[in-house]
Amino acid sequence: MRRELGAGGMASVYLAVQTSLDREVALKVMAPALAVDPTFSKRFLQEARMLASLAHPNIVQVYDVGVTQTQLNYFSMQHLSGGDFAQRVRIGLSEKDLVRVLEGVANALGYAHQRGYVHRDVAPGNILFDVNDTPVLTDFGIARAISQAARITSAGISIGTSHYMSPEQARGGDVDARSDLYGLGVLTWFGLTGKPPYEGADGFAVSYAHVFEPIPRLPPAQAHWQPIIDKALAKDPADRYQSADEFVAALSRFDARAAAPAPAPEAEAPTRVIKRDAVAAAAAARATAEPAARAHVPATEPAPSVVDAAPAPAGKRWIPVVLAIVGALVVAGVGYAVFAPKSSTTTAAVRPAPAKPAPEAPRPVDTPVATAPSPPPPADPAAGTTAAPVISDTVASTDVTTEATDVASEEPLDLSKVPTVVDPVVELVRLARADLAGQRLTNPPRTNAFERFSLALRIDAKSKPAAQGVVDTARAYVDLAEKAWTAGNPKEFTDFLAKAEEVAATVPDGAATVAAARTRRTTEVDAFVAQADAAALAWDKDAARAAYEKALVLDAKNTRARDALRTVDRIGAPGFVFRDTAGDGKGPELVVTSTRLAFARRETTRAEFARWWAAAGQRQFGGKEPSCRDRESVFRSSRKRTWQVPGFDQDDTHPVVCVSFAQAAAYAQWLSTSTGKRYRLATAAEWDSLAKQAPAGSCTSANLADAAFRKAFDTRAGAECDDGFSATSPAGRFPAVAGVFDIDGNAREWIAACGKSGALAAGCREHGVRGRGWMSPGDREGVTESNAYGDDVAMNTLGFRVVREIDP
Repeated sequence: MRRELGAGGMASVYLAVQTSLDREVALKVMAPALAVDPTFSKRFLQEARMLASLAHPNIVQVYDVGVTQTQLNYFSMQHLSGGDFAQRVRIGLSEKDLVRVLEGVANALGYAHQRGYVHRDVAPGNILFDVNDTPVLTDFGIARAISQAARITSAGISIGTSHYMSPEQARGGDVDARSDLYGLGVLTWFGLTGKPPYEGADGFAVSYAHVFEPIPRLPPAQAHWQPIIDKALAKDPADRYQSADEFVAALSRFDARAAAPAPAPEAEAPTRVIKRDAVAAAAAARATAEPAARAHVPATEPAPSVVDAAPAPAGKRWIPVVLAIVGALVVAGVGYAVFAPKSSTTTAAVRPAPAKPAPEAPRPVDTPVATAPSPPPPADPAAGTTAAPVISDTVASTDVTTEATDVASEEPLDLSKVPTVVDPVVELVRLARADLAGQRLTNPPRTNAFERFSLALRIDAKSKPAAQGVVDTARAYVDLAEKAWTAGNPKEFTDFLAKAEEVAATVPDGAATVAAARTRRTTEVDAFVAQADAAALAWDKDAARAAYEKALVLDAKNTRARDALRTVDRIGAPGFVFRDTAGDGKGPELVVTSTRLAFARRETTRAEFARWWAAAGQRQFGGKEPSCRDRESVFRSSRKRTWQVPGFDQDDTHPVVCVSFAQAAAYAQWLSTSTGKRYRLATAAEWDSLAKQAPAGSCTSANLADAAFRKAFDTRAGAECDDGFSATSPAGRFPAVAGVFDIDGNAREWIAACGKSGALAAGCREHGVRGRGWMSPGDREGVTESNAYGDDVAMNTLGFRVVREIDP
């Protein structure tokens, strides 16, 4: 890979060398952020497959398709080093060369159309040249099969480049091959003038112009191209060239001139041009009011700028916008009163009047003006009225017309019937509702539901319709999230929910929607985490990792999933903590200490022992419990002292004591039966190996005899320090050794040994005990203190823990 040639939102393109053939290629690699989403991967590969199926000299060639080691999709294609069409136009392009380029692009499109594909983005940047100066059509990233309808993006914007899209594409309607032929017309205009036929302050204004503005006029020197421009840029697809071959035939009959076209004049930069809702509204009003005589506005006609007289003070900059909106709405109201059809029940009959041209109102720079391309339809004799146009503030309808009523046929204006005051809040809410219905939620800028509702609230903070509109906008995002989830797009799902929260949080009434969006996300995150936890318990690393990653796609800050993902590779390795399911509950928490063994992290607690006692232990040992010695003295032994009443206070978190070796072994056997795994007591070697890692005991590292013990039992034995416990402490209160708590102190432990350290065998009368307990002095024998006691012995210093064998 040599260098980056370009980058976009979906992929980056690099100059690379195909070593097998020693040739330069353009390598298109999908963006890593999108690789986790199967939908984007599918779209990326769709482009590769589409290009690979199109073998044409004027369409870029695909050489290879694959996936990198880091799971990124890529495909390599023909490297086109001759620049793009825009560069050619800037340095000067003769009309003969323009015809050659247009024929090549048209032939490429015709070939694609015959195979069922519409390009949908015929723009100068997508026409490149190879080393032989052949024009080559590229970037089929948004191409679709002709049988499929055009889509709208999640933000509500039509797919394509706004300066080069057809009217039906700008409205988000269905497209076919004739939309590409419209793009050829725009490309022709660009080649002649150096600029697109329609320009505006933003994408919305340009899209509006494609739908409503008349076809511009070329300068006299280029007027011989006007017939091709007029047919290619027809608003109605039925009036355009019907195929690429028809367009090429028109070019073949055309006598192109050898001289290069004059460079396009550079537009003067407007000074602080007002580019807000008021401009668009005023343009719509003027479009309604202008007479049919202004059906064609010369493309070179200068347009006066609308300039702020002085900057608005801080905190009041919205006032000019509101005044502009009100002014625009007044103009619209006057236009409506003048040109709307007169009903026989509300107005006088129409009488002819001398024709008088209406003065042209100045219009802001880059603001599209809708004018009528044809005269109005004749009046209906039965109704006695003329059909009047309805101009929407949106460009969503395919049936919008711009026909104007003849001013000469109107009566003198009755000013008493002309509305002079329009409530801006009511009007903003009305426009916002239309945006909401058209899924223009927060885009395009300034002309979307959220911004209009919000502006209405800035004017009137108590407007309930505006506040409810904000909530409804947020709920619309929640609905989009549900659709994304159903379609299997988790990234879009969480992005839409985040947008719902962001929008709803701007109004007090949106609190419930914010909570609902968060709950919806949390529900799916928790489901993925639970799925991952279950896979981890089953020691399925791959499934656990995949589920944790899905949870993080939905909530990148989820601590539980993030922490678990860091340890997923440690599943089954030393230090891995897990639990088995035991019957209708969970078994003890275990930590892997070697490749073949896991230790219970805590001594068996009273709660765990009570569960076994209720399930099986009482039936097996009820009435046969051994006498329990107090502090290991044979003189303080009593059957009244049991694991439930050990002679001092305990709760369910403390280690169970006063149990015999037989009871400990029976508990381990019950766990084996309940979990299907092999549980037992640790051998002397296993226990000693772990205990050797423990530091020398003290009041901070283990529960041993101390000042609290001396005071409680009136003895001089024990250290001067105080760990706060005179007898047992809750299991796990002191630091762990290799992930295991209380390997030193708290309770001494039964081990699987015959005598102190021998292997278990039938007929053993004594069994091993390891470690120190709560009454052990800190200076005696150390952590690995060992003893052996008979089967019938139980002590309130003696408990146990289990180990679990790991399947090879």
